[in-house]
Amino acid sequence: MRNAAHTFLRLAALGSMALALAACQRVPGTARDAKPVFYPLPPDPPRIQYLTSINTAWDVVPERRGLAGFLLGPREPGARNRALVKPYGIAVWNGRIYVCDQRGGDVEVFDLIKGDHHSLSGASGLMKSPTNLCVDPEGYKFIVESMRGVIHAFDPQDAHVASFKLKEGRPGGIASVGKELFVTDVTGDRILVLDRATGNVLRTFGSKGKEPGQFIMPNAIAADAAGDLYISDQMNFRLQKLDREGKPLLVTGKAGDAYGTFARPRGVAVGPDGTIYVVESVFEIVQMFNQEGKVLMGFGNYHGAPGFLELPAGVAVDTSCLKHFARYVDPRFEPQYLVFVASQVGAARIGVYAFGHLKQGAETPATTIPKAAPRPPEASQPAPKPPEGPQPAPTPEPPSSRP
Repeated sequence: MRNAAHTFLRLAALGSMALALAACQRVPGTARDAKPVFYPLPPDPPRIQYLTSINTAWDVVPERRGLAGFLLGPREPGARNRALVKPYGIAVWNGRIYVCDQRGGDVEVFDLIKGDHHSLSGASGLMKSPTNLCVDPEGYKFIVESMRGVIHAFDPQDAHVASFKLKEGRPGGIASVGKELFVTDVTGDRILVLDRATGNVLRTFGSKGKEPGQFIMPNAIAADAAGDLYISDQMNFRLQKLDREGKPLLVTGKAGDAYGTFARPRGVAVGPDGTIYVVESVFEIVQMFNQEGKVLMGFGNYHGAPGFLELPAGVAVDTSCLKHFARYVDPRFEPQYLVFVASQVGAARIGVYAFGHLKQGAETPATTIPKAAPRPPEASQPAPKPPEGPQPAPTPEPPSSRP
């Protein structure tokens, strides 16, 4: 009886010690003490706040805390921390973040609801170098492997259901609208429309050229709630909006190094408010446009500030994850939705940003971005020129080092 009492007291002491240690330590994943990072700079009111970054599985998978963590350790025995190597395409659905890791050879899934991580194809070796992906409203995933010319389909539970091999062309980006998939053909300068159940080509639209509705190396593609398509027309240095039959609705951008122009447009996404987000890889910035094609602002290009972009590629918007990042939001800021940006190198492989506005009556807060933070150079180097004559068929994958 006395031994049992001593054992109980020892366990109670250990528990108290564990709780004290936990109280003294900074818990991973809690809000940071640093000043917020806002875009644009004061005195303009902030519209974008940088929240945090995701680089490894352990940025999402919580540690054991308190007595359980003290007695059993912070992680499951044999748990491995999967780090993102070279993320490119990104999509978010129902609390899950899907990232195409080109060098990692799989699509990494960060489940914020379960606090879990897994790879989409697991140990099957199904994918070699996934490039881009999309998720439809029901949760079906479609992943492009550009170099192999293959599209993989996964169901809402992340189980593989089919793979389609394209007979010609090189797929770049992909979007799902209804029962059809819209795929950019990087080498064919057109859009392929596929039956999502069979992978058969139903029709195509577009051709090589500079007129509205024509393309030179179309890259990423996204669809809005109405089913209209947004395409980064890479070597025409512009963004195009088309309907599902290929009718041009909007063309904006040209070759250049100022806001509203492009040197290498990559990922594209459309917010629930209609704001268009386009990744500019060379100048490492995400530019925001309205539905009339007017550039609104940019973010992520302040080198040295937390979360700055390095060789950014993919972008996605989402509302399902807002509560999971609420602890990072400045109390004076009202977020409307999240913006996720994939960078191929750097300290923030997946940058998480909130789009929103200051709460009523709140003063413009200070920011960690220096007042002299650089903007895209206006005339520091000549603007890139469109290619002349026949061009070799390049891969949509950008170089592994900065241009």
